[in-house]
Amino acid sequence: MSKEERHGDMGDTMLKLIDKLAGKESDIKLSFQDLTLDMGRIKATINGSIVLDVLYVQDAPKK
Repeated sequence: MSKEERHGDMGDTMLKLIDKLAGKESDIKLSFQDLTLDMGRIKATINGSIVLDVLYVQDAPKK
């Protein structure tokens, strides 16, 4: 399995998880340690977490 296929699988999994949590006032916390971001000439290693608030907004009903 290539890197691109693994990234696609992870993205699909995240979308399914977000859809299941939507409207339930849920959060997703992504934690990472020694995550290396390689952006060409710049390379950074970071530690921490990201919290995603899962909300869906509905349009107001038409009058």
